[in-house]
Amino acid sequence: MTPRQEQIISQNGAGETDQPNPEALPKAKRRTFTAGYKSRALEEADKCRQQPGQIGRLRRRESLYSSHLTTWRRQREAGELAGLTP
Repeated sequence: MTPRQEQIISQNGAGETDQPNPEALPKAKRRTFTAGYKSRALEEADKCRQQPGQIGRLRRRESLYSSHLTTWRRQREAGELAGLTP
């Protein structure tokens, strides 16, 4: 094996002398939302429907996806959120 091939293998993390890459970030954890937060976000989103662009502003501010709101609305309609609140 040429020195260049050894260098490429060591950069790719393959080989017998595997060491953790100090530049690699730790695996991110998923965010979790409480039932209270979901309820408040949905209330605010309902108020935002009156003016165009307000829901987008809310989603950007809170770093939410539209699927979050959709799922939470379905949970609210099914009564799942009410059961989680203290």
